[in-house]
Amino acid sequence: MHTFFEDLSSLDRFTRELDSHVDTEECHHCRRRGQLVSHGFVYKKQHCGDPLPVGKRIFCSNRCGRSGCGRTRRLYLKAFIPAWHYAASCLAGFVSALCTGASIAKAYCAATGAAAHRQAYRWLDKLERRLPDYRCALSPRQEHPLTKPRCRRLRLLLPALGALFEQLGPQPCARFQWQRKVAFA
Repeated sequence: MHTFFEDLSSLDRFTRELDSHVDTEECHHCRRRGQLVSHGFVYKKQHCGDPLPVGKRIFCSNRCGRSGCGRTRRLYLKAFIPAWHYAASCLAGFVSALCTGASIAKAYCAATGAAAHRQAYRWLDKLERRLPDYRCALSPRQEHPLTKPRCRRLRLLLPALGALFEQLGPQPCARFQWQRKVAFA
């Protein structure tokens, strides 16, 4: 089952047609088929505005004669990273700026428009934890050259992320989520 979708209309169409996918779609937890139903939208809070829909939930129904396990699963738009405040394009801008030689503070502030760069180090922690996944997605022994020597963390991360971004092309974070069916970070 897809976890990431191109746009909200294709995601909504998929969840409304779950009964027609009885033979192919099964619950992620209990492996039962024909029990999934649409369960509402997932929203992202915005600072000054209405909540933005970024995904939908599906429910393995244990109601109305169905024998599911009762668990829900979230399906997302590929442009958003689950549990992140910023979109995938902001993370891609941050990593691209780091690969071109910008400092961590300047890269974060340029990508997000924020005045402080405290969260940049949390972003790097999350990226570092996913480094094996990025390396598995690369072609064998493909690495991106660094512009100048950096701290240990960036010496590990940037060659793999730079090569991955070159391999994926435009919108690399969204494309990674779409192809691999896992969150980028």
